[in-house]
Amino acid sequence: MQNQDQSLKIGAKLRHARLLMGISLAELGEKIGVTEGYLSKLENDRSQASMATLHKLVQALGSNMSELFATPAEDHGPVLVVRQNERARLVTGHRRAGNQVTLEKLVPSGPGYLLQINIHVVAAGGGSSEPISHMGQEFGYVLAGTLELTVDGHPVVLHEGDSFYFESPLPHSYQNLGDGEARILWVNTPPTF
Repeated sequence: MQNQDQSLKIGAKLRHARLLMGISLAELGEKIGVTEGYLSKLENDRSQASMATLHKLVQALGSNMSELFATPAEDHGPVLVVRQNERARLVTGHRRAGNQVTLEKLVPSGPGYLLQINIHVVAAGGGSSEPISHMGQEFGYVLAGTLELTVDGHPVVLHEGDSFYFESPLPHSYQNLGDGEARILWVNTPPTF
């Protein structure tokens, strides 16, 4: 089980997807605008990509963020429970760079799951400043903090208790405007992010 204090290691999954496509680190780096050395660090879990870079990377590999969380299916009966201390966590970006976001996975990923549900934990001043877009629809509920969400060039400030919805193909990004951590319950369907 994944301990709450451990971040998910995704390097092997990225390397496997790249090798299945038959492309080199240099080719992949050129395709998404990063260096071969940086990709090598990601594949060896020695660095963490920003949300925007990770999104470009999984798209170039013919995958999505949900696949990074995918785990083998277990027989859990009619109710699936993910305990708080057993959530898979994916840390993106870096606190010093101001783009750190941690995704806490609330439900498993894989075939048959129609929703991707995470808690986005955004450090003060952090976020996903480079707009991304993908298929689907998104809903969010601000659990704590203040967030500026920009969708299709239109910024909106959200506070604790506010919710939002938008079409995922519209370019979107977000930034924590507060002095403390922001926590957002974020739902995507289908799991294309």
